[in-house]
Order: sequence, then structure tokens, then C-alpha cells
Amino acid sequence: MPKILSLIPKIYFKDPSTLATLESIKDEVTFSTDYEPSQIIAMAKDATCLLCPAPYPVISEEVIKALPNLKLIQTNGAGYDKVDIEAAARAGIPVANSPGLNTLAVAEFALTAIITLRRGFIFADREIKNGRYQEVREKLFERGMSEIGGSRWGIIGLGRIGAKLAEAGKVFGAEVNYYDRFRRTTDEEKKLGVNYCSLEEILKTSDVVVICVALTAETRGLIGASEIKKMKPGAILINAARGGIVDDTALAEALTQGHLGGAGLDTFEYEPLPADHPLLKLPEEVQNRIFLTPHVGGVTTQALTRMMDYALANCIRVLRGEKPMAVVNGVE
Repeated sequence: MPKILSLIPKIYFKDPSTLATLESIKDEVTFSTDYEPSQIIAMAKDATCLLCPAPYPVISEEVIKALPNLKLIQTNGAGYDKVDIEAAARAGIPVANSPGLNTLAVAEFALTAIITLRRGFIFADREIKNGRYQEVREKLFERGMSEIGGSRWGIIGLGRIGAKLAEAGKVFGAEVNYYDRFRRTTDEEKKLGVNYCSLEEILKTSDVVVICVALTAETRGLIGASEIKKMKPGAILINAARGGIVDDTALAEALTQGHLGGAGLDTFEYEPLPADHPLLKLPEEVQNRIFLTPHVGGVTTQALTRMMDYALANCIRVLRGEKPMAVVNGVE
């Protein structure tokens, strides 16, 4: 039986040196994309390491309890909210992530979403493909197409991604404010060119609100109906973090009513996104103001290579009897 069960397909491992490493331990690695709990348990019953994609599947207490030989649950990204880390801690199993390796990619997603929505590019793309070249030009001039310069950004969560996005915003001339449970030092704020604000002030005064916090018990449902109502009319909401932080139903309603100017989301509470999701049922006009991607905001070729290399190396460390890096649930 395998010592490493990878729930990430082999095709995701691109780097030649990583592929050579996989080849050298091929008898110790099994790949599976069957995410049913019973199948994960059956495949991993004798495994030492479980290598998981960050978005899904859920690694529940049921799965963890059924894997007594497990010594590491490793995700290939910064996120680990799909793993029951408390159940893993009770079982003495460390959970590790791959932190900071897709920071630039996620910041690029957020910046792309901001520009796309403020310039009306989704609407422009759809209309020109339908043969309405001149008509869409006139409509875009009528609605206005805004530069980043002079806009006010509110970043919720000034970690690696939030800080990188703040740098980009300053380059383009935005006023960048932030809210975080842990305020940066005065020197750090000065270096980044950011101002600290309360969450309420961020919501009420920002032209663009970008969510960059991790999904935790404290941040789940952080942006609900009441918070969205506080947002500045016409503002844009970007979720570059995790689904579950934003109430998607309340967001869909605010977009439909015209309170928000647009929204960009890469993650959702339920993934893959169900066909009856409220954000997929919006009127056509509203669809022109929403930018959706399938949890790929942090997945460039370069970032994926870095994450895969790191995650596999951490598994190999454990197979060698060494302690894993980047443990998130306090298990030594």
C-alpha cells in the first residue's frame, strides 16, 4: 500500500526535478481523484501522508479517525479550511499547508478583477462578440470607465497577499486603507503606504473592497447582508480569499438591486459551484458586472510548480522521519 496518497493528479506536477522525485518513489505514491470519504479511507488506510488540493475535498473527522497510520495531512496551497484541523490535532496528526507560494498569483487575480470591473470589460467582451461594436462603445462611454488612480481601496486582511495588492494599488495611484485583527506597525504602514481603518469605515468609504483574510471561525460570514448594505453605493467587492467569508445570496441581491457596482470572486462556499447558485441566476445586465473564476486565482504555472514542489518535499520529510514544515494545528 502507498505511503503517500495524493488526491492531486500527477499531471499537476510539472517541474522535471519533481517528476524525477516522483519517479524515484513511485512505489510509495498512489494518485486518486475519488473524493468520496469511503474511497479516501480505503485508499489511504495504510498511508503515512495524505496530499490534498486546498479547495476540496473535505477531510473530515470521519476520515481522520479511520486513518490510524497517518502522520501528515498536507495541502498544496495556503488554505487548509477543508481539513478538520482540530480533529487532526486530537488524533496527533499534523496538518501542514504551503504558505506564501502563490501570493503574487492571487494578487494578480484581484488586480485583474478590479480593472475588468471598473472598465466594464465583461460587458464590452460580450457585446462585441454579438456584433454590437459601436453600440457597446457608446454605452461604455455613457457609463464611464474608471482608472485605478484616485480610487479608494479597502483591503480586509493585510497578510502577504493583501500587502502585495496594496503595493500594486499604490503604484497605480489608489489610496489604500486596510483592516486587520492585527494592526501593522507604524513603520510597516508607512513603508506600504497604507492607512489603518475600522471594518465599518472600510465598508462605508471604499470604492473597492478586497477580502484577503483566511477562512476561520471568526471570519466565516464576515461579509453578510448588513455589511454589504454598509458598502458605498456603486462599490466593487472582490473575494480573493475563501468562500464562506461572503454571503453569496446577499451579494447577489445587492448586485441585482444595483447597490453594488460589481463583484469579483474566485472562491465559493460550495465548490464546484452548483448550477442553482444565486450568482449564476442573475439577470443579464447584472452578469455584465460580475467576474467569476473557478478557484484558480492562485494557480499560475509558476505558483503551481512552487506549491507542488513544497508539498511533496514536506511529505518526503515525514517519510524520512523528519518533522514537517508549516504545521498549522500545533502538532509537533
